[in-house]
Amino acid sequence: MSSFHLISDFDGVWTETSAELQAVHETVMGRLQWLSGRSREEVQEDYARFVQDVLAEPHLHGWKLDGRLSSFVDEDVFAMPTSVGQYIDAGGCERTRFYRGRILQKYETVLIFLDDCYHTTCDAFRSTVSHDLVTGSERVLEWLLQHDVQVTFVTNAPAGKVMDWFAHHDFQVADGREVPRGAAPLRVFGRAGKQFLGSSDRSLSFGGREVAVDRPQYRAILEQESPDMVIGDVLSLDLATPVSLRVEGHPAAPKEVGVMHMRHTPQWVLDSIKPTPAGIDHLISHVTSLPRLVLALQHRMQSE
Repeated sequence: MSSFHLISDFDGVWTETSAELQAVHETVMGRLQWLSGRSREEVQEDYARFVQDVLAEPHLHGWKLDGRLSSFVDEDVFAMPTSVGQYIDAGGCERTRFYRGRILQKYETVLIFLDDCYHTTCDAFRSTVSHDLVTGSERVLEWLLQHDVQVTFVTNAPAGKVMDWFAHHDFQVADGREVPRGAAPLRVFGRAGKQFLGSSDRSLSFGGREVAVDRPQYRAILEQESPDMVIGDVLSLDLATPVSLRVEGHPAAPKEVGVMHMRHTPQWVLDSIKPTPAGIDHLISHVTSLPRLVLALQHRMQSE
């Protein structure tokens, strides 16, 4: 069987995200309570209302950088706390203006407040858990290695998180910035910058949603790695740029692209699964579905 190179996101594909995400929500609400002087119940009620307002117009909210959406809140659950913070920062009602004023009494900007909530929570979470990998992930990774699949994790998480969590199952993951492709079967590009957008406004339409595809840091990794397949759980962050390479006819473009089917995966993402260069090829129900899919693709490559 010929070698197969898989680029994969990490969080949401190989990990359970609910506990870490809930910890971030709890931190944001806890600090809003501290800053506002309101009761826990009042803050929770206001926060839930902000979430509801954000989800009512998901195409307008998400991970927003310099005024441009890098991912949308309905596809990217980790964008929700940021979306709520940006909703507060916009100050569109009396409640949001109240919280914004209290935040700015202690923080230079609302974005700095949000970043502090994220980083302190995620650092604390990783210090208290040995891993939060999905059930069966170690068996899948072992199967991939036994079937000559090179796996490169390209993630916005720190490389150490990937290395440490897989080390729990005795897997060694090398740093992709230090070890070239082919020198180790498991590698990681941490802090990959998949969210950072370039100067152009290039986009592709997925299920009627316009998604920015000019992501220079991520593109550089894809061009260097030239994967056979790319998988991820957030279309905008993980898959839009690989698909754009394929549309361009770029030699480093992946042959196959797959999205993980999460509980929250929106309809516009599901509508993007179609057999065209500009579409998503595969809907992956769980990481444990990978062996069957990869085996089929390896056989197809063999016969071409």
